[in-house]
Amino acid sequence: MSQEPADGEMGQALVISSDGETCRSARSALESEGYQVVECRDANEAISTMSQLRPTVIIVDAETGGGNPLAACESIRRSPGGDYVPLILLSDNDSKQALRRAYDAEVTTVISKPLDANALRRYVRSLGDTARTVSGVRVLRTPESDVFDTVPDAFFIAGKDGLLRQYLGGGRRDQLLRPEDIEGQMIKDVWPADVAKLVLQNIKRALRSREANSFEFELEKDAACSKYEMRLLVRGRDRVLMIIRNVSDDKSLAGSGRDRDVSDPLTGLTTRNVFMSHFASVVADAKLRERGVAVFCIDIDRFARINETLGRAVGDTVLQVTAQRIERCLRTSDQLGRMNDRDSSNLARISGDEFVLVLSDIESREDVETIANRVQAALQEPVSIEGHELQITPSIGISMYPLDGEDTENLLKNARVALDEARAMSVKGRAFYSSTMKFRVRKGLDVKNELSWAVDKNQLELHYLPRIDLNTGYVAGLEALLRWIHPLRGSVPLSEVIPLAEATGLIFPIGEWVLKTACQQARSWREESPELPAISLNLSQQEFTRSDLGELIRAALQESGLPPEKLELELTEGMLIRNRQAQTVLQELSNIGVGIVLDDFGQGNSSIARLTSLPIKAIKIDREFVDGLRESGEKQSICAAIIAMSRALGLSVIAEGVESEGQIEFLKECGCDAVQGFLYTEPLPAADVPAFLATCREVADDSDVVDLDTIRKKIGVKTVS
Repeated sequence: MSQEPADGEMGQALVISSDGETCRSARSALESEGYQVVECRDANEAISTMSQLRPTVIIVDAETGGGNPLAACESIRRSPGGDYVPLILLSDNDSKQALRRAYDAEVTTVISKPLDANALRRYVRSLGDTARTVSGVRVLRTPESDVFDTVPDAFFIAGKDGLLRQYLGGGRRDQLLRPEDIEGQMIKDVWPADVAKLVLQNIKRALRSREANSFEFELEKDAACSKYEMRLLVRGRDRVLMIIRNVSDDKSLAGSGRDRDVSDPLTGLTTRNVFMSHFASVVADAKLRERGVAVFCIDIDRFARINETLGRAVGDTVLQVTAQRIERCLRTSDQLGRMNDRDSSNLARISGDEFVLVLSDIESREDVETIANRVQAALQEPVSIEGHELQITPSIGISMYPLDGEDTENLLKNARVALDEARAMSVKGRAFYSSTMKFRVRKGLDVKNELSWAVDKNQLELHYLPRIDLNTGYVAGLEALLRWIHPLRGSVPLSEVIPLAEATGLIFPIGEWVLKTACQQARSWREESPELPAISLNLSQQEFTRSDLGELIRAALQESGLPPEKLELELTEGMLIRNRQAQTVLQELSNIGVGIVLDDFGQGNSSIARLTSLPIKAIKIDREFVDGLRESGEKQSICAAIIAMSRALGLSVIAEGVESEGQIEFLKECGCDAVQGFLYTEPLPAADVPAFLATCREVADDSDVVDLDTIRKKIGVKTVS
């Protein structure tokens, strides 16, 4: 549990209110946080005694002050000792206009009435010892005294625009900081770009949340390097009080102040060690009070790829945006958005791109689902960084106390097991822990280890599913399908392999192998048959978002000698909808000369008319609609409409999953161009492809119709009746 603060440890808190209930609630909250509370009935009484009180925080009830609470706040600011102290207004008017007027009156933050004691606790806890620091040094700022010059902390007033508006004093002996020299300048002009960016982000965060925050940064000059801690206290609508301390030689930082919980220099979140201490306190408290706790493990899908392709700086920005969005989605008014009344944070970056979120006082799984939905929604908006528009997709694993563990170690471990499950198996991108996951995880790890060297061990094969032209009977295309022939397990289902490959990043080397192998095999067949149809490859969502996709395809074509028009790439409607750069990527691929085929058409939300703006060669009607052609009804009408509109727009139409001659007859009558399915053949091993191509051409040349029986007899392939 967090240590109980001693009475008066955090200084004096002045409460100005004529309402007894408000005073009692405020007193209870403040005293529990270690403040000595002094109550005044009105602002005049408070101002007359402020020079003796030296409060570290002031609370003003809007119903106090002669009907003009903002005038009372302005009077407090102008009175001795009231210039920089945190000033909280309690008000039942939270309109934008009212808040703007309050911040213009230099109110630090506004808390809604009736007073929520927990909200007041959370706010004063965010101040740490910042308010005490201000209270302790302000008495030194007299015209005739130079004592303030010896204070190690440097004090500035900074604006939202990044202007260092006013240097108040302190820190003058710091040669790297140079406080007197940077007054009146822009932050971006006096500090390195990474430091300036971090400072500005935290200023905006403080102004948005109206809460104090703290973070660290480093400055270097002439081989000298110093580490600094900056604390921010909101000062009006668009200004903050900035307290900068050189902590290079401070050996007692850990635990020396509550605001030091927020110390991850990249994200501004709490450190791992402090967070785990908080986590243990939450679990202990839950045991005592018999309450529930939920643990979220959150990571960013394909984050390593972002670092590799776009650079570490872009990756760091993605982490910062992720932290900010998760924080923002946990509204302070939400009881689920906190750990408990004593802790300063419920979110930490444990390592790399892994964030851990702990929620206390959980009553039901539905509560947890609400927060999970909120986190995922918060990360849906693309992030624009240095000309790149990135889609952040999180995976979330969730464990719950006491069901999934009774200590921090097991809860965190099981949340990570659920995270692995979410990445590999979950459509929603999140998963709750269950005891059956352990077996699946062990099995999955075995598959991952084996899959990682399957390419080198020649366990991967490509089989080809022909596409038959309904007008000529010729083979109009060959769809490459991956097969993993395991030495012990036999043919491993791709429904098991592909999700795991995507979750672990193995989809990229496997996809590259498929591309190179298909191009090389097609090139060898073309030497025997110059009229070889195009080879089509299926792209996964992750492959389609590769920034170097165009380069990979160019290299594979050049290395194999296969003409670009002999290669087609198949992608789904969903991939086009989710990728905002889809049109740019498709245009690049079209410029290379490869064909684009839209797979599973009819399952997404796009329209055929919208597709005219994209360089698409053909669409494939989803097998669900083709299967419905066995009986007259809605599916037949849909297929007929798709074919008619596509042909009118100049797009070829392919039907997949054809298994009966009745389907063939209907599709041919509607004007469908080509079909593929087990009616003709199952996917062929590469060695059988040349014979199938030759036989189809031979039968087609001897007949005016597609003679399926003759083809089957000549080739002797297994068909599905």
